[in-house]
Parts: sequence; structure tokens; C-alpha cells
Amino acid sequence: MSHLPQAAPTRSWYRIQAKTDADQPKSIEVLIYDEIGLWGISAARFIDELKAMDDGQAAITIAINSPGGDVFDGFAIHNALLRLGARCTVRIDGLAASAASVIACGGHQVVMAANAMLMIHNPWTFTYGSAHDLRKTADMMDKARDGILAAYRRKAPAIEDATLIQMLDEETWLSADEALALGLVDVIGESVALQACRGSTNVLARFKHPPEALLAASAELIPEEPAQAPEPQPDPTRLSRNAARFSQACLACGLAEFTEELLMNTPLSDDGAVSAQIERLQAIRTLCASARLPELAADYARSGLSVEAVRARLFDRLLAAQGAAIDNKESPLTPDAHAAASPNTSAIYAARKKKPSRPAAVKTATRQAPTP
Repeated sequence: MSHLPQAAPTRSWYRIQAKTDADQPKSIEVLIYDEIGLWGISAARFIDELKAMDDGQAAITIAINSPGGDVFDGFAIHNALLRLGARCTVRIDGLAASAASVIACGGHQVVMAANAMLMIHNPWTFTYGSAHDLRKTADMMDKARDGILAAYRRKAPAIEDATLIQMLDEETWLSADEALALGLVDVIGESVALQACRGSTNVLARFKHPPEALLAASAELIPEEPAQAPEPQPDPTRLSRNAARFSQACLACGLAEFTEELLMNTPLSDDGAVSAQIERLQAIRTLCASARLPELAADYARSGLSVEAVRARLFDRLLAAQGAAIDNKESPLTPDAHAAASPNTSAIYAARKKKPSRPAAVKTATRQAPTP
């Protein structure tokens, strides 16, 4: 078991590199020291970069020190590792929690450092809406848990279903020895110096009972990085208030089904940023409706385009639909047109001369009837 890679002066939380030694076949090492999903390592990025480097023969090592993140990105990476077969080894260097533990179980062989931790729990999310909406979300969460259970069962088929479900319900933190006994890892490696993983402090704080040692390690700065002032913890009341504001705006803009995705890209601790994002969504909806292309609003909103960029794209689409560019230049006047555009005083005077003179008023006397 190798020690943790030495950090460079500008540490990379996510790195994929090929190793080519003269006397050894090509190998690839992927360093995942980050959250999983939109705020960290997305499945799309991981899979695309691995495909670009993999020749189909290289041995691949996935080194993990991650607090987890988006479960669906975790599923996608897990399945990508399964497809690699015996070429893939997962190495848990420090922490494989939540979605990161799902990823770890995709390796053909899982090597866990003696002092590392692995955590499993039920998926969680936040939602809003009617009772019907909440039931749909709960059903989706149950399906996500089924996927998590399937990943663990495949790696450790000896674990009884009731035991595994109870472990998820209780948010279970496993040492290397415990994970090995359950079959979730295959080999225990030597101890390594615990180092922080990106975003671990905030993510670990969301869990029910994270180990104190991990909280302390995640709070420590990596030696190679300059000292920084600790980031202030977000106010839960402000986060909740801004999440509700933003969710209502998404509903009003017809973007209810994309609320969670848009929330992930919005700093809810910043009132101004939330207001700006709401104004952007409202403006995009208005622009698309005015262009009679309301179906484009969702894609434009999710892509992060500015209002100006959306306006330009809609303008280009409208021009393309007309099949010709708009020419708003004034046409040059021909001599005849110029003459017609200028007032002809002689013609006006002659027209007035031809009009008949106004007849004089005729006075009539009213005859009175004789009085009887």
C-alpha cells in the first residue's frame, strides 16, 4: 500500500494521471479528494477524462478521500468502475463516506488504510410542495436507497439484509477492521497520515455523529497551502429562508422539476446572490415567453447563461426562423421619390384657387300666422 501522494504547492483535489515506467506496463491513478457531484467531481467529468486516457489495458487505481455528495453521480462512477473489471483497484486513503463508499464498492479490489474510515447511511435530500410532491420525493429516495443497498450487497453478499438496513438507518462509521470483517473491503493497508479532503468540514457537519478525529483532521489546513481564516459557518435560518424563496421562484417560473439542480448552483448563504439568481430566472422566463419559445426557458436557466446571453440566442433563433436578416436601414430616395417627398407649393396654391367660394348666408323672414 502506497502512502498518500505528496501534495504539490498548488494542491489538486482531483487528479488523473498516467504512469509509464520503462519496465512496467502503463497504469493510471485517479485521486478523488473532493466532494462527489456538482460542487466537486461530477460523474461526467470523471468518465470522460478516464476514457480519454485509458487504452483498455492499463491498471487503474482510484484513491479516495471524500465525504461523499450526490448519490446519482456516485452510482454512475460506481458502475464505470465495475465495467473496468479486474483492472480496477480502489484505495481508501482517508475517508470514503456516503456516495464515496458506493464508489469504493465498484472496485474489483478495495484496499483500505488501517486508520481510514468508511461510512454508510440512507440518502437524504430536501424538498417542498404539496403532499403529492412529498410522496413522490419519498418514493424516489426509497429507490435511491435500493440502489445503495445493491452496491453494498454486491461487494459484501454475506451481510444480512436486516443488518445492512439497520446500519444505513443508524449512519454507521466503520474502521478498516470492521469493513474488512463485513466484506466491504478486501485488504487493509498500512496507516497513512490523515489529511483533509475538499469540502469535508461542511459536509461532515451534516452527518449525525461523525468521529471527532475526522472532524479535527478535516479542520486542519494542508501544510503546503497558505494559512487562511476559517470560513464562517452559514446561518441555518438564512439558508432555509433563501431555499424557500428560491423554490417558490422556480415554481412560479415553471421550473419546479429543476429546483434541486438550480439550488445546488446557488449560494444560499448570500441573500444578494439568491435575489440575483431569482431575477435571472424571471427574466429568462419573460424573454422566452415574449419570443414564443417558452420551452427553451428550462435549458437556458439550467445552463447558467446570463440574461444578455439568452437575449442574444433568442434573437439569433428568431432571425434564423425568418430566413433573412432584418434590414433597418432607410432606403435611398430616387429623384422622383425625392420630388414626391418635398411639398409642392404651386400645386397647393392652385388647388385652393379651384375651390368654390363659400356661399353667403341667406336671411329669411318668418311669416307669422294671422291671429284669429
